[in-house]
Formats: sequence, structure tokens, C-alpha cells
Amino acid sequence: MATARGTERRRQGGDRTRARLRERIKYRHDRLVQDAWEVSELFAPHLAILAFPAVGKPLLFGNPTLDSVLSSVFLDADVGTETVDEAAARVAAVRREVGWIEAQVAHEQARLRAVAEKVRAAQEEQGRAHWWEVDVDALREAELPEFATALDALRADVLRRLAKLAEARKPPRRQW
Repeated sequence: MATARGTERRRQGGDRTRARLRERIKYRHDRLVQDAWEVSELFAPHLAILAFPAVGKPLLFGNPTLDSVLSSVFLDADVGTETVDEAAARVAAVRREVGWIEAQVAHEQARLRAVAEKVRAAQEEQGRAHWWEVDVDALREAELPEFATALDALRADVLRRLAKLAEARKPPRRQW
């Protein structure tokens, strides 16, 4: 009995009335469009929203335009006319491309490991305490660009840490 009264009170309070429901849907609709616009302005992606509610007008939003976004997604694609064999061939081609990219990444990682090993070997040979103290004449031409990139990254990290320390040592600003 208490449950029936509680349900009745909720309905009388207007929380579940049609008018209140329409207001909430309108608010969410406007908020969704506003959020979509902000995302598209901040990050400049091609963005499309298509929402088809059970009642009312559909929500259509696109940046720069809905047609441009949909045409870029479905460019040169005959939607619904692709056979199973064609789809399987397309998936196989994508998998081959992924395999090729993975092989390139593995090759580049192996090359960078080899460069690091050569720098460590030169460091031990020269009796240096740190890798950045290695004499560049001991390195070959292939290792020099990677060594220079690592030195630049180290320099940027040191400068960033120095700026952070300097900021921490500043006296607090006085509020007059």
C-alpha cells in the first residue's frame, strides 16, 4: 500500500508527466548539439550526429556539413552492394597492410635497440659514466641522428625540470 501511494505521489509531482518528459528530451537534445559543436570547434574533426527518436523530428548535425561528413565516410562505397567475397578480400587486404606495418615497427625497434647497444658499448669503451658523455667520433654515421635526437630530448627534459624547480622556489605572491 505504501508503494502504491509513493507511486501516486511521484506521478502527481509531475516527475513522469509527458510535459516534463518533453522538457527533459528538449534539454538533452540541445545539450547534445551544443557538446557536438564544441567538440568539432575545439578539435576540428569531421563530426556527424544522426538521432531518430520515436516521437518528434530527427536530430541531424554535421560539421562542416552533414553531407560532407557522410560523403567522406561513404566515399566510393556502394553501401549494401558488397558481396561476402568482396568484403572478405577487403578484410584480408587490411590485415596484410597491418602485418606490413607491424613488421616495419618491429624493424625500427630493432634498429633503435642496436643503436642503443652501440652507444652503451662506446660508453664502456671510453669509461664514461653517462651515455651523453660519449665521444661522437666513436659512433658511426648511422647512430649520429638517433644520438642527437636523444640529446635534444634530454636537454628539453632538463630545461623543463629546471623551470619547474625555479617556479617552486619563487616566493608566493602577496595579495594586497
